[in-house]
Amino acid sequence: MSEALELHESEPKRGTIAWLETLPTVLVDGVELPNVHRAHAGLIPDAGDGMCRALRTNGQRCRAVRTRRYGVCIVHAGGGDAELASKRGVEARARLKSRRVMLGIGPKTAANPRQIARMVAQERAEELAKALVDGPLDARDLNAVERQLAVIRALDATFPIQTATLEVELPANPDAVQGMGWQELQALAARMLEEG
Repeated sequence: MSEALELHESEPKRGTIAWLETLPTVLVDGVELPNVHRAHAGLIPDAGDGMCRALRTNGQRCRAVRTRRYGVCIVHAGGGDAELASKRGVEARARLKSRRVMLGIGPKTAANPRQIARMVAQERAEELAKALVDGPLDARDLNAVERQLAVIRALDATFPIQTATLEVELPANPDAVQGMGWQELQALAARMLEEG
């Protein structure tokens, strides 16, 4: 039983470089890769920039850091945990989609820098709130007046003062107001609600 345990411990973990090195190799564009490689779209010539040489299925170059042994990233060499990476990618896309929906950025809308900044601000909302509120309150280099002004700015940012302007047209004399019927009063009230 202990021999089986020792054999199991000496085997490299699946997905690691050590595991890939135990597998037979095949030639892909003149480079030896493990027979489980995922560089099916081909390789580009070595640019010497330390990035993976594999092309993705969409024709774009993979931007991951390459391994020294193979010249491609661990995933294109056939290692890593592709299922976990795929699951994380799906989760990240779902988070990004929900953020875009919450901020009113449509899927076909080209995001402008302000929209992207809003997405990043939403990701770090708690940090922003703490900096906005705790920063002025905890700052030792501010005098009392500067601290009060900073707190007022924080309150204005979090609870802005809202104003509304409403114009109502009523008959000039009291007899004409009293002469208005129920439907006319309802129409006037509806206009006031629409404008307000």
